[in-house]
Amino acid sequence: MEWMIPFMGWFLITVGILKILDWKRFSKNFSKYDLIAMKSSLYSKSYPLIELVIGGAFLYSWNIKIIAGVLLALMIVGIVGVSNALKKNKKITCACLGKLGHHLNIPLTKLTLMENIIMSLMAIAILLL
Repeated sequence: MEWMIPFMGWFLITVGILKILDWKRFSKNFSKYDLIAMKSSLYSKSYPLIELVIGGAFLYSWNIKIIAGVLLALMIVGIVGVSNALKKNKKITCACLGKLGHHLNIPLTKLTLMENIIMSLMAIAILLL
């Protein structure tokens, strides 16, 4: 289970960078389905930086339990937001892969939901280590 900490670190840094490469469009698309981003443009603009900080904290083994708890909270919010958008059949480009997702025109799907659920489960596993 220890492998999850560096894996999550590199994963979050990678997707954070992809989001920064098309920051404006990421923020716009993210605010269409994330519960907090719908109410706060500062949050939607800051989210890639939050991912970079969490990823870096995992890689440097800095306050792992606190960071995993923060990640879990973010993923739960994401799960609810994505679930709501899917239930309403909203046609939204997924912001999860940033520039790559926008370039490939990847839609928000159950796969996005599964990604958030898997990341939540990994955060829980890290908390239980």
